[in-house]
Amino acid sequence: MTHYAAYQDESLLRPVRRPARRRTSATAWFLRAILTSFLLAGGVMLVNLLIGLSDSFDSRDGRSTDPAPVTLFIGQQRLMIPANMFRFPDQRNVGPHDRIDLAVHFPEMAGYTRAFRKDFLDLGANAPIVYLTIRTRDTPTDSVGRLINVYQHFFAEGTIPAPAGLVGHQMSEESGLSGEEVFFEAGSTNPFTTHCTAPDDSEYPASCITEIHAGTDLSVQIRFRKGLLANWDGIKSGVRVLLLSFGVTA
Repeated sequence: MTHYAAYQDESLLRPVRRPARRRTSATAWFLRAILTSFLLAGGVMLVNLLIGLSDSFDSRDGRSTDPAPVTLFIGQQRLMIPANMFRFPDQRNVGPHDRIDLAVHFPEMAGYTRAFRKDFLDLGANAPIVYLTIRTRDTPTDSVGRLINVYQHFFAEGTIPAPAGLVGHQMSEESGLSGEEVFFEAGSTNPFTTHCTAPDDSEYPASCITEIHAGTDLSVQIRFRKGLLANWDGIKSGVRVLLLSFGVTA
């Protein structure tokens, strides 16, 4: 019994042999490492793509934050315009257009950015946004021509208060524009001229519209809230510089 017990105890002290683990071949490890690298790289690319799309387009209204220029034609005129100035996505493409609609932040005369988002959505009377519509010229008369040939013949008696450098007149009832106002640059042979809408019962603020000719066959309509009228000189010069940057003189 003693020898048998000792034998049992000795057997318990012997190491237990376990099945040998299968060694993963070097080739399998290499393939696994390559696959992992591809998955990681793909994930990084996807994240970067999503971030890029988020940065380039505003999910609320489709505006782009991309300042890269888009080349297009209106009539025979070639223009290069930053993508983030276009109001409508379907106009933000290469090719011929009958017209394009732009919105720029004043006084920078810059396109849409996340930093300016609040101003672009502002519906107030002093929103610092200037709107431009560029189209093929279909009439020979711009705002200066209308001042000389139309407006001045229908001014109500007397002048109205106007920002420094401008003269203001209210339109008469005979004009069909009763209550609306015209402001023009005093003492200029090519005066800045704008026509401002009359206040009404809507909550939409009064706006001012001016039109100039550009290039050989383009017309540029400029619109802004009446609250910006005191900045007329900056708008006038800013628009001309902006058009030059597009490749057209005004």
